[in-house]
Amino acid sequence: MNSARSPLPARLVAAAGQWLPPLIVAAGFLGLWALLTLTIYKGKGFLVPAPQDVAAAFAENFAVIALASLTTLREAAFGYLIAIALGILIAAVLSQSRILERSFYPYAVLLQTVPVVAIAPLIVLWFGYNDFSVIIISLIISLFPIINNTLLGLQSTPRSLVELFAMHRTNRLATFWKLRAPSALPSIMAGLKISAGLSVIGAIVGEFIIGSGGTQGGLGVQIIFAQGRMYTSLLFAEVICATLLGFLFFLIVTLISNALLGHWHESAS
Repeated sequence: MNSARSPLPARLVAAAGQWLPPLIVAAGFLGLWALLTLTIYKGKGFLVPAPQDVAAAFAENFAVIALASLTTLREAAFGYLIAIALGILIAAVLSQSRILERSFYPYAVLLQTVPVVAIAPLIVLWFGYNDFSVIIISLIISLFPIINNTLLGLQSTPRSLVELFAMHRTNRLATFWKLRAPSALPSIMAGLKISAGLSVIGAIVGEFIIGSGGTQGGLGVQIIFAQGRMYTSLLFAEVICATLLGFLFFLIVTLISNALLGHWHESAS
């Protein structure tokens, strides 16, 4: 009887060990934030508003923030999904030939190093002031980590296994799907985790630069509006929502990663 009940306490202890530390850190952060607003920034809510003022601003402007969050979510999601498809495809092609890699990989690096602000006028000229331009910027910012990590994973397949497949006269396509792709999966998921947050950052940056074709814009547009009105409490609320949006993307990718990797890879433990 005791052995049948033992897994439940063990799971509770494991859950507490997993969630308690970040909750303690969050409580400490909120406490420090509140302390600062009562001491150093007392009477200076235009610089650092109190947590309760941020919560009040969020509740008062909930409809606007929710609609803006959905707009940014849509833009970031489209940019991220396109980046996943393009990134994995490009990495798969480059992994098949050293000549292709040496010819095109430097341009993938170059794409990552070009400041988005510098190419934003071209994006606007080509695609206009609309949501699609924001999606393009989100795509550009989140693409390189996927290409880099996927390519690294595909090229890191153990040589002994590759030679074993060659001994059995396995063709290149079958070797890719049955050996290289599964072996690269942990690296691919690592790249997707990095790009998950970057896609939201790209959408926010795109809204800063381009705006939005919607009726009220995404979180980036609303942040600019709040800054212009010196409504710092609302500004904090919108920044926190943007942060949570990026965390949501990361959490979803992490759950998918754990489901795919299961118990066969250490990163899923």
